[in-house]
Amino acid sequence: MKCPLCDSNSKLAFKSKGVNILDCQNCAHRFAEIEAGETHVNKVYDNTYFNGGGAGYSDYSLEADLLRKRGQMYAKKIAKYRNSKGRILDVGAAAGFVLKGYQDEGWKGIGLEPNKSIGQIGKDTLGLDIRQNSFEKFKVDEKFDLISMIQVVAHLYDQRTSFENAAFLLNDNGLLLIETWNRDSISAKFFEKNWHEYSPPSVLHWFSLAGLTDFLKQFGFEKIADGRPSKKISGKHAKSLLKHTIGNNFLLNLIPEKFNFPYPSEDLFWALYRKKSNDTT
Repeated sequence: MKCPLCDSNSKLAFKSKGVNILDCQNCAHRFAEIEAGETHVNKVYDNTYFNGGGAGYSDYSLEADLLRKRGQMYAKKIAKYRNSKGRILDVGAAAGFVLKGYQDEGWKGIGLEPNKSIGQIGKDTLGLDIRQNSFEKFKVDEKFDLISMIQVVAHLYDQRTSFENAAFLLNDNGLLLIETWNRDSISAKFFEKNWHEYSPPSVLHWFSLAGLTDFLKQFGFEKIADGRPSKKISGKHAKSLLKHTIGNNFLLNLIPEKFNFPYPSEDLFWALYRKKSNDTT
């Protein structure tokens, strides 16, 4: 399978969950050997992804307050690099909890979510404008000042189309925020193929900060900030992820499901990119 980033040849790194994990021989991008498209999106991110456990959520509703706070946190980070608020597109919005956090801090805008029923929750309970579509297929006339992709880029089935679309949808000097798993983390290197984030078919791509930044340059994005995010997940979610990774273990029963646990931030990175202006005068 050719590299989805640079179309070069790849080689087998290892297998995970019965799926070949490949490394590009040119740009070193790591990806799952899965020919994905709209059918993949509809199948993998159905309602069981949000409530069925495994690599997804055991009960998405338990994360509502935590996700809203993440939106607030990122809005405050962005405020250091942008004087005014504007229009936001939150990609992979689900029920819109993160988007609501951005709105709490003064942003206006919309969410994008392929799962119609989970997006409808945000419409009904929070009054949000959440459109149903994959990012690869999303077309709209309006422009945005910020595109937020929190835990999204690893799931995109067409990376090149996605970031061509991001560049098109952003105003000049608009911002692109990405949070994703860090394949260069200490735990990723220590656990190697047993790292808990190797979980296809839900996850298709694994980036390093340097690799993502190099890839985005060709679409006119320059990195202006990065870091490690603080993050918490519910005990029920933590138990589900551990069960998916290590299997059944009686010790998992000791985890209180309604208690919020810190997620290892070293496994993650966030990066803020600016779309370069087309004005060369």
